[in-house]
Amino acid sequence: MTDAPVSRTKFSRQRVIVGAAEFADTHGADALTLAALARELDTSAPALLKHVRSTEDLRAAVAQLALAQLASGLDIATNGLSGSTALTALADGYRRFALAYPGRYALAFSTENARADTGEPADRELVMLVERALAGRGLDSVAMTDAGRIVRAALHGFVSLELVGGFTRGADPATSYAALVDLLDHSSVLGSRHLQETP
Repeated sequence: MTDAPVSRTKFSRQRVIVGAAEFADTHGADALTLAALARELDTSAPALLKHVRSTEDLRAAVAQLALAQLASGLDIATNGLSGSTALTALADGYRRFALAYPGRYALAFSTENARADTGEPADRELVMLVERALAGRGLDSVAMTDAGRIVRAALHGFVSLELVGGFTRGADPATSYAALVDLLDHSSVLGSRHLQETP
């Protein structure tokens, strides 16, 4: 009687990247290396190198996955909405993603992963979604660029501090975040809410 063959996990590039994203969420973005992921997946680093070129390639791939997932979620959350409702839905979806997937979120916005393979900014789709949520506020192209940057900086700054325990004292961070979004919504820099909300 022969022993049953040992089952071996079959990897693909996508499976390795998803595993790396889950590893980063659990153990932290800084902990993600090929060697550490190989131990987590009960395999060897050479086996993973058949699907990714290096730790840097792995981290960049996770970043691109995270940005795609974030953009997809925000697209769904804001589709068909306008004005204050669109901005609130965008902000809520943004924070929800960051808190649910902290490791991959951190990798998505790390400097070394800031550009896609094409040379375009990796967060281009995210920028477009933010600007879509701000459409109709009477902003010209220059003002829209400024407004989009302000919104992204505010949301990213808040959730980044929250992820590292920056809001352990005082009110629930969700309350402060809602106040931040309301402040953005009422800011003259973001244009007229009335224009967007008028049928």
